[in-house]
Amino acid sequence: MAAHFGLDIGSTSIKILKSEGKKISVVSLAQNKAGKNLIAMSNAEKIALADQLKAMMKSAGVKGKVVASISESLVYSRVMQFPIMSSPELATAIKWELDQSVPFPPSEVETSWVVLEKPDKIKGDEKISVYVVAVPTNVSDTYVQLLELVELEPERVENEIPALMRAFSTSLSDSSPSVIVDMGSAGTGLVLAGKEKIFGNFYLPFGGEVMTKLVADAFGLPIAQAESYKRTYGMAKEQLEGKVFNVLKPAIDNLIGEIKKLAIAYQNENKESTVAKVILTGGGAFLLGLIPYLSESLEGMEVVIGDAFSGMNVEQKYKTLGPVFAVAFGLSADIS
Repeated sequence: MAAHFGLDIGSTSIKILKSEGKKISVVSLAQNKAGKNLIAMSNAEKIALADQLKAMMKSAGVKGKVVASISESLVYSRVMQFPIMSSPELATAIKWELDQSVPFPPSEVETSWVVLEKPDKIKGDEKISVYVVAVPTNVSDTYVQLLELVELEPERVENEIPALMRAFSTSLSDSSPSVIVDMGSAGTGLVLAGKEKIFGNFYLPFGGEVMTKLVADAFGLPIAQAESYKRTYGMAKEQLEGKVFNVLKPAIDNLIGEIKKLAIAYQNENKESTVAKVILTGGGAFLLGLIPYLSESLEGMEVVIGDAFSGMNVEQKYKTLGPVFAVAFGLSADIS
């Protein structure tokens, strides 16, 4: 049984969740009044957020240890391939790769990595597969400082990909991985994942807010009305003569292109396996008409809604919110 709860602070909403076995014992959802990620907030906004979190925790009846997520937009995470080498050599090679790739000084980055796959036998051209995460020190410090303000003890602070993999672990297979597409308000994270392995990932700075703005600009609408148009008509070709569909189509096609790139890169390395499924999660997963359009465009891949609450005992009023709470659910999971 997990002795902690999960905390997911998004740019538009805050989610708190605690799970105990097959039961979701705590669910709490509130608007992020600042409307931005934690790093972009002023000190006054951070203090207001801390007060809001305290109120949410008191109302939900949770305290103590927490596992919190850092948005993928604030970290650098990649699957890297290296020749067979010792652990000290691997650490040096990872540092060198990060020095070339990460747009931060090496002294201002915290790095963690895990070996995903290492061949048992060496024939000459085998590779070590490593998942590497680099977090700017100011980002991790800001999250820890917020938790201290709220008088919470962080069990760990992690990026969203591990949480998403735990949330959908029963649906994932190492032999035939799935693309998890987490469509948030500020951006969309993609991870090609098996049950224990990560085969690739990508982050798109495109989410619900961008789609709403596209609709607003195309029809000359205020943001609130554009949001209503997006929710009402979405990617349904037959709605409003397909006008909203045509506005959103180029952005969704870009997302489809990134899904295909992940799948092609995987299949080039794994001739006997295929990417069979796309799991949509996050608030954007509910976009009207999105699943039929993705299914049509991603021929050969099954497209499904990723319901983190599937098989769980949860209050009736929250049953449909599994996709919204996927990260928070994964954070709450016991990994001991």
